[in-house]
Amino acid sequence: MRALVAFILIAAAAVTLALLFRINTGYVLFVAPPYRVEVSQNAFILIVIATFLALYALIRAAVRLARLPAEVREGRRRRQFERFRSKQDAAVVALLEGRHGKARQFAQEALAMPQSSPVAALVGARAALETRDWAAARAILDRPDTRVTNLAVPRLMLEAELALERGQPTEALSRLAELRREAGLHTAAQRLELRALTAAGRPAEIPALVDQLVKRKVYDAHQGELLRASAHAEALASLAHDAAGLRAYWARVPENDRRQAKVARAAARSFVQLGGDREAADILARSLERNWDPTLLPLYAECRAPDATRQLETAERWLVSHNDDATLLYALGRLCERQQLWGKAQTYLEASLALDNHWRAHVALGEMLSQLGRHDEANAHLAAALKLALADLSRD
Repeated sequence: MRALVAFILIAAAAVTLALLFRINTGYVLFVAPPYRVEVSQNAFILIVIATFLALYALIRAAVRLARLPAEVREGRRRRQFERFRSKQDAAVVALLEGRHGKARQFAQEALAMPQSSPVAALVGARAALETRDWAAARAILDRPDTRVTNLAVPRLMLEAELALERGQPTEALSRLAELRREAGLHTAAQRLELRALTAAGRPAEIPALVDQLVKRKVYDAHQGELLRASAHAEALASLAHDAAGLRAYWARVPENDRRQAKVARAAARSFVQLGGDREAADILARSLERNWDPTLLPLYAECRAPDATRQLETAERWLVSHNDDATLLYALGRLCERQQLWGKAQTYLEASLALDNHWRAHVALGEMLSQLGRHDEANAHLAAALKLALADLSRD
């Protein structure tokens, strides 16, 4: 249909021109003495149109020829870029698939091409990190083209991870500090900082970081509690020879974290080593009252608080709610033994053995009976303790 319409239009135009040419009887005269040229007006119009078209075609051809070298160079550059992009895309896909050797190969091929992107270098560095080729990763990250501003965040992340993998947590933290100044720490950077702080032995800085990770849903509330408790416990244990530092740190520990048995145990042990048995006993008592954990009771019994009677009375109050707890009965026996309440001590220790035949209670009872001169009974308990301890070791 379109061809028919075009044919009709062309035919109409031809008929119109023919009619106009028949009507037009004018002529054009060119005089250049002694020459004189006379041309019909219709012929002149056709010559002018033909000349214009010829000049236009000539100029277009000249322009095209002038642009040809640039177009050839642009085509070559475009083909090189397409090959580079295909190699870079192949490197990214291989990295996502876990084929790190192939990812490095494709990244190196992409980098060998002119005008390569620094993104390929970062992909190659990540692949080298995954294959634990630290030297190759360092060499790639040292390339000048990786220093561009818009790639500062991934570069610093890779440098921090490389330092951490090479056992240089301080260097990793330095890179993460630089990243924080550049763009703040995103979730992945905070997780990496948690690893670096742990490796650097700086547990006091971990709880605040864990709180941020919990807010970002990296850990749930229970996991956050466990991580904070471990960090606090490590920090408190490291202060076992610094009384002022220990008290200052303990004052900063949130109340909810103090309830954790792991935190209370670490704090109590450090205070005991510094001679702060009263403080250790109070810490353990508060933790037990809020969150009962029998594993704290032996340490509570070891605390030699100045007011031993008050310490014993506190433990006996717990007996009302936990009268079937063998560890509590053991602790009460040790506390009574320290105050030379031999009868009560023997009763508590024997009650503990009745609930749980543990070697620890046999040892305590054997030592106490030995002090009282009842050596046969003491030896029997010590022999039973040795047998039970050996059985525990064989099971482990």
